[in-house]
Amino acid sequence: MTKLLELKNVSKYYVHKDGWLPGRKICALEPLTLTLERGETLAIMGETGSGKSTIAKLIAGAEKPSTGEIYLNGQLLDPRNYRQRSRHIRMIFQDSLRSLNPQTTIGRQLSEALLFNTTLTSEEQRDHVMLTLRKVGLLPDHYHFYPHMLSSGQQQRVCIARAIIVDPQIIVADEAFVSLDPSIRAQIINLILDLQEDMSISFIFVSHSAEIVKHVADKILIMHHGKLVEFGSTQTMMLQPQEQLTRLLLQTDLQNNVTAATSSSHSTTQE
Repeated sequence: MTKLLELKNVSKYYVHKDGWLPGRKICALEPLTLTLERGETLAIMGETGSGKSTIAKLIAGAEKPSTGEIYLNGQLLDPRNYRQRSRHIRMIFQDSLRSLNPQTTIGRQLSEALLFNTTLTSEEQRDHVMLTLRKVGLLPDHYHFYPHMLSSGQQQRVCIARAIIVDPQIIVADEAFVSLDPSIRAQIINLILDLQEDMSISFIFVSHSAEIVKHVADKILIMHHGKLVEFGSTQTMMLQPQEQLTRLLLQTDLQNNVTAATSSSHSTTQE
């Protein structure tokens, strides 16, 4: 594999002011160094407030680092150059409906991404939007739909289409599938895996679900209170976690899934 993304001593601090008192510095992320290889999937896990979403926002350009540097293909990413970032690094958000414009058709929203990031003509944009809709399992007719006319699964497919439409190198998914029905979630994850294979995209998943992480991630990063706790291959982390927090996040989630599946099976049998 080839090194695609590199974070060097990247940190994030916020200044909290309370009236006339001097600002108090709050650390959301302590200096972090990591790399992402081309075609690789990295999962970031942690409790609420652990800093996992902060990392995602810094990589996607939604936040600027307080210290450190981020490199893409060996080139420094300018935190002020959003156009440079949005062409190569795209984001899928947790709430698909809220991330879509309710007053604009799906076709128009996907075309806007092309208008901002490419030099395609309007006719070429429309053709590319149609092609992308098919890639994510939607119909050409959905070009004219508004977000509220779609199911939650279809809305998430639109968000995936918006992410892949400019052929990015990296997609950051911040708890993107947590609100979906389990059967729909499985379909979306399979779609993501197929797109990754076809388009050689690297993924960064922010997730609290060990079951999802187990199936999609090559490596796992565990965070706690803005600090890196443990980092390693998914297989190693699942079988031989070194830290108590890692065991808690991975094994408790998996045990809950087993318990839920067992309960569901018993209920079905009784019915």
